[in-house]
Amino acid sequence: MGVFRRNGAWYIDFYIGNRRIREKVGTSKGEAKRALAIRQAQIVQDPFSFRTRLSVPLFRDFSERYKEYARTNKRGFCNERYRIDQLVARFGDRRLSELITWDAELFKTEMSKSLKPASVNRLLGNMKHMLTMAVKWDLLSRNPFTGVKLLHVPDAPERILDWDEEIKLLDVCDQVNFPLLRPLLILALNTGMRKGEILALQWIRVDLTRRLILVQNGKTDVSERRIPMNQMVFDVLSKLSSKRRGDFVFPSDRKRGKNLQDFKKAYKKAIFLAKILPIRFHDLRHTFATRLLRTGADLITVQKLLGHARITTTARYTHALADAKIEAVTRLEKRIFERLPAPNRPLPVVQENQRFGAKTLPANKFGPVAQVARARP
Repeated sequence: MGVFRRNGAWYIDFYIGNRRIREKVGTSKGEAKRALAIRQAQIVQDPFSFRTRLSVPLFRDFSERYKEYARTNKRGFCNERYRIDQLVARFGDRRLSELITWDAELFKTEMSKSLKPASVNRLLGNMKHMLTMAVKWDLLSRNPFTGVKLLHVPDAPERILDWDEEIKLLDVCDQVNFPLLRPLLILALNTGMRKGEILALQWIRVDLTRRLILVQNGKTDVSERRIPMNQMVFDVLSKLSSKRRGDFVFPSDRKRGKNLQDFKKAYKKAIFLAKILPIRFHDLRHTFATRLLRTGADLITVQKLLGHARITTTARYTHALADAKIEAVTRLEKRIFERLPAPNRPLPVVQENQRFGAKTLPANKFGPVAQVARARP
């Protein structure tokens, strides 16, 4: 038994009975030694169980089986399949039984050099679920990635689009070579639908007669909901309906019969042309919720329109109510001030002193009011 290096990577070499096993570990000799120690302990503790692990499939082969499962059972498979391919590139030649907890820690470290924490977490989350399904399908006795902590992702500050910015953003849509951008923005700002829900929207779910949009197959189990159309949404969908191509409201130009997958470049270009601060497309959903609350809608109504599973998720938008209260109190103060008789309104110190022909007095601890009182004869 031992460790050796080949083509820049470290391997471990050990025997189970008369069978020789070699496993690739990584680029660190120390990691290879730790992996070898773990294998030695596993062989001593339960040699029969460890021997049976050698019959499990390679991760590459297992990933094909998992893809078939995910294609049928998971809503976000279109994006997930790319992450699975990344995982196959990393673990494809390893057997499921060869994976250990240290592989997850090493994976986090190496992926963090080129990817953001949120991207690493999505890959790691996918890997965890794949191994959980391997346990469920009796290919593994336990999930070696269980208990591995995700990377910390700082909360991105939410930004609300104001009315002037909205006008600028919609005005420049004609300058972007993407005719569907303006309808996408209008739906996001006036329905609060998620990007995935908008792109997956089919005409069968659009009722122009009753002015309703039926959202199905959303992010959560409670995402199925009916959203009423305002006049802007009705006008946009009516226009798109007269030119419909296929089942989807936003069809793909590349794949016939499929829906549009993304429009990041067009959206970023519109923000640049509008000369507004950067704002995520998902923040348009926040804008919708904030505007609803400012107009007097209650939290339950907003929760139902957004498709939130818990009211606590919707409650984070209550900052909009606080802002509205501050504005209301400020307006009240202004109105009271305007109603005061002219002699009772506070005047600037300089004007008051000039009125009585007195020189401006130096500031003191009693403030401008004391100065005015002393200046009067």
